Amino acid sequence: METTYLSEFSRVADRGSFTAAARELHLTQSTLSKHVALLEREFGTELFVRDRNGVSLTEAGSVLYAQARQMERLLRATGALVRAAGEGRASVPRGVAGARAGAVDARSGAMAVAATDAGDTALRCKCRLVAERCGLDGRELGALILYVEERGFEVIEAELGLSRDEVADVLAGVYRKLGVESKQGALDLIHSVSE
Repeated sequence: METTYLSEFSRVADRGSFTAAARELHLTQSTLSKHVALLEREFGTELFVRDRNGVSLTEAGSVLYAQARQMERLLRATGALVRAAGEGRASVPRGVAGARAGAVDARSGAMAVAATDAGDTALRCKCRLVAERCGLDGRELGALILYVEERGFEVIEAELGLSRDEVADVLAGVYRKLGVESKQGALDLIHSVSE
């Protein structure tokens, strides 16, 4: 499977049009259609419903879209980690080597980070409980988990596809929703939650 084709597929889904996606990707529409057809052949199912108004994702297409977005985030995070390690600025955070698996809601773009390390499971479960009680969305939950695990802003940026300022804004929103003023306050609240 070509990761480039997945990226192209995602662009078609985002634009709702092969023509608009092809224009942005600097491809001919026929080339883009062939790439999507190869993915459909590989997965043995149609990924788009095509009509005169454009295209929309089938159920299988929605699943692939969610996974393609997760793969894009993982590739960006991997790139950031490798560059940081190559420059001697960072070590590989706990759990990253095991490839953080997550589920992405294709409609909202929200990310829910799944537990990958046995040592992190309790903390992540408590974060999820706090998120449910305080009304955090998937992106806020993902940022909170990565932040309290001390993954660093670069990893949060890469995994959530945000700029540094956007990460700061998301975390500020998390603090407001949790009713805390600091990371320690967030940790205290998280650890006070009983499962």
